[in-house]
Formats: sequence, structure tokens, C-alpha cells
Amino acid sequence: MKSIVWDFDDTIANSYPGIVSATQKSLRENFGISLSKDTIFKEAKKNSVRKFVTELLQDQDDVEQAVKVFYVSYFRYEKDYHDKITLIPHIKNILKYCDEKHYIQFIVTHRDQSIFPLAKSLGIEHYFKEIISVADGFKRKPNPDMLNYLINKYDLKKEDLWVVGDRQIDVDFGKNAGANTILLNADKVDFDRDYQVSDLLEIEKII
Repeated sequence: MKSIVWDFDDTIANSYPGIVSATQKSLRENFGISLSKDTIFKEAKKNSVRKFVTELLQDQDDVEQAVKVFYVSYFRYEKDYHDKITLIPHIKNILKYCDEKHYIQFIVTHRDQSIFPLAKSLGIEHYFKEIISVADGFKRKPNPDMLNYLINKYDLKKEDLWVVGDRQIDVDFGKNAGANTILLNADKVDFDRDYQVSDLLEIEKII
């Protein structure tokens, strides 16, 4: 049986406006660092907000503590955007398609526990067998820790396992566990992936 592991932010939901704004406000408020939203978006998409911010704060006396301070404000600001988060075009179509095919679907995300009320409010939680967050104590992508947990728990076959995400770390996350990968990104990229789509409906022709 086929199984699909979905990333959440910018794969299922258009949540980056809130992520970028929260990052911008927290950096300015706590460290006097002013960056454009475009710069933050591009850097966050390269890997993750956490890696970007950690590298940005390397000149702090205690980098680990500085990152913690950043996230206290970040989570407060990002939460203000939750009611503005919308679904990526055609995601409900493809989730329903996979559900009707009896594929097992999961969400694996770096987002904190807010993923659970968000999935519910967006009306998509019933499509997923399980939702996994790094807040549950797992290692972050591209480490395959969260994916290996699902593989072992549900006896998933790697040849029938698909990982869908919008960034290189999502692709590397899948490859590190031996899964098939689909990148949702309309731009040209310089890293390996099994498939790339600009519209989620294209996935019907792949899986």
C-alpha cells in the first residue's frame, strides 16, 4: 500500500507570510536586526528559519540562549497569523484523491504543537493517519528520525513511500530514509529530487 508523508508549511498551507513577519519582528525587537521580508523568505526556504536565525546570531555571546529568546517572540507573533493561514491551491483535491485510493497519509513538520489545531481548523485533519512534529522530541529534518519512526510503526514499504515538500531539506529528509521524493516548487533548483511539480494536481500522474 502506498503512503505519503506531507510537509505542512508551504506544501499544505500558505503560512509563510506569518512565518516571515514573525521572524522579521523578533529579530528587530530582540537584536536590532532589520531584514526585508523577501530576504527572510528566501533564506528560510533554503533550509529552515531555525538554521537561518542560528547562523545570523553567531556573534552573540550565547548563541543557544539567543535563539531561545528569538523563538519566545517569534511564536507569539506567528500565532497572530494563524487565522490568516489558507490552504495551498488544490491540496484538498489531492488529499481526497489519495484518500479515495486508500493511501496512508501523514504530516511531518518542524512546526510546534500548533500544527494540531491548525490541521483541525483547516478541515484536513481527518485525512491523516498521524501528524508528527519535532515538538514530540524527534530530530529535525533532514535527519530521517521522524520518517523512520513512521516506517517502523506502520511497517511502511520504502518503495511505496512518498515524501512531498517545498524545500531541499524535505527532499533530503525523504532520500535519507530511502523514500521517493516530490518537490513542490515552480522554480529551477540545483539539487536532486525524484520529481518536481508546480501544481499539486500533478501528483495524481506520479503516484
